[in-house]
Amino acid sequence: MKIVSYVSFSVFLSFVLVNIAFAEENTGQEKYFPQQMSAKDLMTTCAATYMTSLGRQRKKYCAGFISGVEESTRLLTGLTIEPKICFPKGKTASQYADIYISYASRKTTQLSKPAALVVIESFQDAFPCQVAD
Repeated sequence: MKIVSYVSFSVFLSFVLVNIAFAEENTGQEKYFPQQMSAKDLMTTCAATYMTSLGRQRKKYCAGFISGVEESTRLLTGLTIEPKICFPKGKTASQYADIYISYASRKTTQLSKPAALVVIESFQDAFPCQVAD
């Protein structure tokens, strides 16, 4: 029961921190919770340029969102009997964001799905666990 509570709290905390970072962005756009974000919205945010202040803020939000999903997935994968994602050590949030952008750009028919779901799918595609013979 303690593990489930810890995981639930960690997932909640990840989404809260990402939402706080997004709320600080002053773009005049309507704010919404990350779980309502579509994969297309996240891809647009992640593909922003570093050339402008708004673009840099969007890149930071993207990295934070994907990092939160990655951390939550790591916690949940550790609790399952058979992990489906084997994360390599030493990857940065920006590298995970690049993996997402690459995956989402190939899977454009899936961009209406929730962003977090497609992020997880991109991790499954990039880091499948090797089956021991």
